[in-house]
Amino acid sequence: MRAAALAPALLLAACEGGEAPDAATNNVVSEVAAPSAPAADIDNEALAGVMYEALKDNISTPDSLRLQTGATDLDGDGEAEVLAYAIDPMICGTGGCSLYVLRKAGDSYRILDQIGPSQLPIYKLAAGEDGWAELGVTVFGGGVAERIMAVPHGEAGYVRNPTGEPAYQVADGGSDVIIAAPEQP
Repeated sequence: MRAAALAPALLLAACEGGEAPDAATNNVVSEVAAPSAPAADIDNEALAGVMYEALKDNISTPDSLRLQTGATDLDGDGEAEVLAYAIDPMICGTGGCSLYVLRKAGDSYRILDQIGPSQLPIYKLAAGEDGWAELGVTVFGGGVAERIMAVPHGEAGYVRNPTGEPAYQVADGGSDVIIAAPEQP
């Protein structure tokens, strides 16, 4: 089930001098479902800047990085965490791309975790032992058959690799979609 709240995906536009693009140069490339938090909860300009800075040495060109985003409260504190699925030919492989979990930090964001390889859609599952929601991460490609893996959160954060233990397969992700898969033509 898709929620009414939609979060825009970002296309990071060309940068000069290695600086992150400003909001005026960002282009929306698609819309993705974010049922647990409205799009207004994501500061796209700040998020684009943080992600560009984190990935600038690994991406093809400054304008090649795309983000598909969603927001939801993962730890039960009433504040939405942001999930950003980073897409670029140099950082994605046959198994997919990396998913980043971020938290608002003043006027910016702080990256908490990186999960990959992953594919879309991404789901919010029930809370684990530490109170953080588990993430339902779609995996396939690179010889892995398509399935949804529950990625638990622990003392060190979310498990980095969703394809093996302690992540585990679930029958489906449920209806709480954080980032939907793009529509196929």
